[in-house]
Amino acid sequence: MNDFRADIQGLRALAVFLVFIFHISSSVLPGGFLGVDIFFVISGYLISGIILKKVEKKSFRFIDFYIGRLKRIVPVYYIVLTVILTAAVLIYLPSDILQLRMNAFWSAIFASNIYFSTLDTYFGASSIENPFLHTWTLSIEMQFYFLLPLLLYFINKKWLPIVLTIIIIGFLGYSVWGTYFLDLKSKMYFSLAARIPEFCIGALFAVKQDTIKKVGASALNYLSTISFVVILICACLFSEKSDYPGYLVIIPCLATSFLLINKSSFINRKIFSNRVAVHIGELSYSIYLWHWAVMALWRYYNVAYEFSGLEIILIIILTYLLSLLTYFTIESYFRRTNNKKFFTLLSVLVIILGMVATLLPKLNTYFYTIPDKYSRPTFGLKSHSNSFEKVESFGDLSKKSDSILLIGDSHALVYKNILHNLGLINSFNFRTITNDRYPNIPGINQKDFSNKDLFIQYSNIVTKTNDEIKKAKIIFICSVWFDDQSSLPNALNQFLKSLDASQTVVILPDYPTPDKNPIRMNRDFIKKDNSEYKYTVEYKKLPARIQKVLEQYKNVHIVSIDFKEKLKDIPFNKDTLMYYDKGHLNLYGTEVVSKEFDEEFMNSINKILQRH
Repeated sequence: MNDFRADIQGLRALAVFLVFIFHISSSVLPGGFLGVDIFFVISGYLISGIILKKVEKKSFRFIDFYIGRLKRIVPVYYIVLTVILTAAVLIYLPSDILQLRMNAFWSAIFASNIYFSTLDTYFGASSIENPFLHTWTLSIEMQFYFLLPLLLYFINKKWLPIVLTIIIIGFLGYSVWGTYFLDLKSKMYFSLAARIPEFCIGALFAVKQDTIKKVGASALNYLSTISFVVILICACLFSEKSDYPGYLVIIPCLATSFLLINKSSFINRKIFSNRVAVHIGELSYSIYLWHWAVMALWRYYNVAYEFSGLEIILIIILTYLLSLLTYFTIESYFRRTNNKKFFTLLSVLVIILGMVATLLPKLNTYFYTIPDKYSRPTFGLKSHSNSFEKVESFGDLSKKSDSILLIGDSHALVYKNILHNLGLINSFNFRTITNDRYPNIPGINQKDFSNKDLFIQYSNIVTKTNDEIKKAKIIFICSVWFDDQSSLPNALNQFLKSLDASQTVVILPDYPTPDKNPIRMNRDFIKKDNSEYKYTVEYKKLPARIQKVLEQYKNVHIVSIDFKEKLKDIPFNKDTLMYYDKGHLNLYGTEVVSKEFDEEFMNSINKILQRH
């Protein structure tokens, strides 16, 4: 198992090729993500073979194994993390830099799979722009490498096939249960437990390969050809909508395993062992580390997710050159160093990475001096979402409480300062509590949430909201009313039905939004003279399904504002940026809206206030 096998390098090349194409464009190769599963199976197969051979010779030492894994994985990994953070100083905006540093931290300690499985990217850079997103696979590998030697060392080899089979079936059942029955697809995708079967399938084939080979060379050659075709078919037919990993993961894992045990097949000799495939396979680890980082930073800077033909060529060239550089200067070098020198150099890498991460925000703001007022939400956060501390009161607080409550999603968060300014001028006040994306209206079904943590957050906010609803005479609601929340109309209907006849609901109008993130396009809060981008502005109306519910209740009033009348240069006002992303007004923008539309808002609101 220690002998060099060119065909396994070629199989690695196939894996990284599938992942690379998938990340360039998932529409071209929708199931290319299974390249990761191929890597996991190869790791389980090779590492198990190496450990078992040393155990038989009584030469296996845990400390040697773990140091060997550190030498193989960590140095180039930390170099890439450091380079990404350094590049982000010039590429990332201050509003996203702290989240990027947090992503880097979890990646550096090999726990990014756990962190990313619960990450809500509703604000800031999306996951496709996260240059550390792909590190979840490295985290899972390192976690598994800690466990595998314990299993192979302490379990007698004759019992290993049974134990491995039980582990595969048990954890596969866990994955299937979580994916299909608990609707935890995202958590399963990033879960070590759900991925253990993939490593163990490779390990099982390493243990039983001599027995499997007894079927004969001819049968194995057919199996290798079929396995290669199956992998390609799966890469074309699987997609992000597939319930994965689940039971589907068995197919590419078994196919990969049959290719691993038959190095003499036509596929292994002629395809996987050719010079180009072997060369790419040798660089595969560096390619994997660099390719996504280059794509994500490119996407973030250009605020575009599809690549042109020229951009694809440039990304391929840049990824290849960076991979060549790190393979020959970092990967190959650190594998040959003695332990004392290795840990000395590793300590230096850790210190450099830590220093860059620490100085990151300060260096970033040196290049992008965009005040928080224009670049991030700043008002009413103590009564909002996961930053919730208390129910807040705004407006003219010198007046007696008007028993007004503002609820809703992040667009209601934006309205806090609009209503605050209107309240100061027109002598009213209000209390407020809001939530991200999912308005804090009771009754939204858990199935409408992208993950369980968001549902728990919503539930906690709703519990606090219910207490406020009982005390409110007037309830302002602002929401995007997302179509993917299928239970929202029914929840709204039940909420309105539960209110007392004396309580009034006011539906606030959603403000217009541009089609692109203007702060990312402009990279400043003052409009640049050379900015030629033309924004398409969406003037939103209440969805018909929501309008239908509201029309049933006489105590519901819908405020309508013609934003087109005075906002002529969205997303700017007098060349000053009004939005901190493409969906939310910044603090300056809310001041503009409250000033420009004071009369329109108050004509509607006063009629309602006068009744109470």
